[in-house]
Amino acid sequence: MLEDEQLLSLDVAASQLGVPTKDLRTYLQKQRPKGGVQIPNKPGGNWHLQPALLTQLGFAGAPGLNAPLVPISDETLDSLDWSEWIPFAQAANEAPALPGVYVFRQQGSDSNPPLYIGAAGERNGKGVRGRLRIYSSGKGATSGLGKHAMDRALADPAWVKELLQQAEAGTADKVESVARRAIDRLDGEIRWVTCVHRKAAIVLESALLKKHAATVWNVVGVPKDADS
Repeated sequence: MLEDEQLLSLDVAASQLGVPTKDLRTYLQKQRPKGGVQIPNKPGGNWHLQPALLTQLGFAGAPGLNAPLVPISDETLDSLDWSEWIPFAQAANEAPALPGVYVFRQQGSDSNPPLYIGAAGERNGKGVRGRLRIYSSGKGATSGLGKHAMDRALADPAWVKELLQQAEAGTADKVESVARRAIDRLDGEIRWVTCVHRKAAIVLESALLKKHAATVWNVVGVPKDADS
């Protein structure tokens, strides 16, 4: 391990994954995942891995790597490279256009539990950012976080009364605006972690849903789609 840069050598990483060094090198050369570093950065340079990439390959694997997968522990979840919590209103612009998992909770206290956990695959190169922009634009009122927010808003008599008053006054909002308001009323914040590929996002989302099953709104069994 190169302590100054917190990188694992190719041989060490391959040994920890339980795969041949040549297979790991081939994967890095073909896929060039985030967290794979070539030094020097030119043909013939030696490959190294950031610990975060090694962790994800360990629990999710990758094409061409016949590695024994390891279960995701609480320690693994805590060790991931999570972003800072930011208000929902900022998240769509700051989230990465990469596969990953995002967590939504109410603002106000670090002890507030997760309320929604979702994942996004590549989504035509838009990743987590693409999914959050669907919510922030109000176009996700019937799926994922948007649906859960709308269901709770419609169960709030005061909120529904406000909509009725606007309709009676001839100033009713369009559905996209109403859907966005439904999320805004939750006063939420979001953080995320990027993933090496779609499968890693699915596996990680499943582990987080199981861990936080007592508080999240979307526990409906093992996720079947990374774009939930």
